[in-house]
Formats: sequence, structure tokens, C-alpha cells
Amino acid sequence: NIVFMLNLIEIVDVKYLNNIVEQSHRPIKQKMVQALGWKSIEGATATMSGQEVWTQIKRGQVGDLSLPVWEGFYALAA
Repeated sequence: NIVFMLNLIEIVDVKYLNNIVEQSHRPIKQKMVQALGWKSIEGATATMSGQEVWTQIKRGQVGDLSLPVWEGFYALAA
């Protein structure tokens, strides 16, 4: 019974999928190293959130695509 169920599972191997995810998170990992030296969790959280928002706007994942990146960032902050 269990052998039959295991035979139905198809394993899909995408060779470079993990590499794409790692490349996407590389700037965040670099900021995390800096965040270890901050005195408060609030300051570290605010900076990390700002970095993530900036990256999302720059990639066109959030906001109005007709605005320049910096205007979109300041529009969210206002």
C-alpha cells in the first residue's frame, strides 16, 4: 500500500532553482551581518524592512511602475 503511494510521487529536480533564491537573498544576508552589531532590534528591523521594500520596488513587484524607483519609495514612506 505505501509502496504504491511512493511510486505515484514524481520528484522534479530543478538544478538552479536554489541558486536563484540564494542570489535573491544575498543583499539581505549582507545586511544581516551588519544588523548583528546594532544595539536594538527596532533599529535593525526598520533598516531590514526598508531594504526589502526598496528591493521590491526596484524589481517592479510593488507600486506604480510608471514612477521612478526613488519616487515610489518616498510615496510609500509618506
